[in-house]
Amino acid sequence: MIVVPYVEDVFVNWFRSVAFDDAIDRLNYVYTASLMYLFAIVVSAKQYAGTPIQCWVPAEFKPGWKQYVEDYCFIQNTFFVSFEKEIPNENSDRTEAEIGYYQWVPIVLALQAIMFHMPSWLWATLHKFGGLDLTTAMTDAEKIAAAPSASEDRKKEISKLSFYLEECLKFGKQQRTPVQLFCFRFGRGLGSYVTLLYLLVKGLYVANILTQFYILNRFLGSSYLFWGIQTFVDLYNGREWMDSGVFPRVTLCDFQVRRLGNIHRYTAQCVLSINMINEKIYLFIWFWFLFVAVVTTINFFYTVLYMSLALLREKSTRQWLKRTVEDEDENKCRYKKAVRDFCHQVLGPDGVLTLRFIESHVGGIVVRDVAAKMFNDYITSLHPSSTQTTSSDIPDDGAHESRLYVPSKPHDALMMPDYPTKADH
Repeated sequence: MIVVPYVEDVFVNWFRSVAFDDAIDRLNYVYTASLMYLFAIVVSAKQYAGTPIQCWVPAEFKPGWKQYVEDYCFIQNTFFVSFEKEIPNENSDRTEAEIGYYQWVPIVLALQAIMFHMPSWLWATLHKFGGLDLTTAMTDAEKIAAAPSASEDRKKEISKLSFYLEECLKFGKQQRTPVQLFCFRFGRGLGSYVTLLYLLVKGLYVANILTQFYILNRFLGSSYLFWGIQTFVDLYNGREWMDSGVFPRVTLCDFQVRRLGNIHRYTAQCVLSINMINEKIYLFIWFWFLFVAVVTTINFFYTVLYMSLALLREKSTRQWLKRTVEDEDENKCRYKKAVRDFCHQVLGPDGVLTLRFIESHVGGIVVRDVAAKMFNDYITSLHPSSTQTTSSDIPDDGAHESRLYVPSKPHDALMMPDYPTKADH
């Protein structure tokens, strides 16, 4: 395979996906952007290496003159008039019938691809300013997944990642009175910067795909919002370009020639073979954009709902800590309060989002082990003099998860004497 030096590396680095996103993000900035660049390359090859246009010229024109006419008509705009209609005599009428998009198709497709990638670039660049480097977190999580089960290396990597997240989330630090904006709290140890930035990026993906629809319609000169559906219906009903005027193959071109001080005006009939490719590409793009717009919008509202509602974040945290604390009847209330405090006081929206990324990209076992270690550290920080049983004191049962067993004495339960007992309820 022949590649251009340095171009391959730039292309791979540009379209390389990051580990802290979801499938819908990659649908936008990886798959859709790659498709747009691929179509731009295909059209460019036809325009600059093939024969995008061929014109019928008067018989007295020499071969060199014919080539000049084709180059001129391709650079300048041609105009479309149906065969059932007469060619207008007025220049203004011909100007209104001009089609001038085909020369710019590769450039516009490439610019649209860049627009799809911009939200991801902003996300990868700006998330570090919140003090939590997701790249580091995901790299450490991958090391945990690659380490042998129940090995010392695995335990060290779990402790390393847990300590890093605890430091980034200001674990165990005294917090000032938080500032609340809607459902998010801002303050030391209550970080919501990464979460709000991620929701903003999700909103940019939605805004981008809607903007893409507008650009597509304006570029093709169509004022009809559902252009793709109408074009598909026309093709299904056998209404070709001769009737609809969408991506016409045969157009007209005016050009002038100066001879002996006199200006001679000619009108040539040209075949735009490039439009056969453009029609298929843009028809596919329209329906692809529709699919991306629907799933991106649904994903945006789902993410906003998930990160905004405390109950959903608590549900995920309880799922990660399901095997960490024995959920016995006599300790059920204390367990729920401990997990709730851990979810909101330690993890916060940023911590929950980070663990969610780890779960989706590395696996549930890793995120449960990391969450269990952080939960044990949280309990220990509240009552450092208390004792607890961790994974290092429990024989390996094959689950590869840390457990914190609840003592039977009410005042030692979860080492949190202020937690209510069953009798309190």
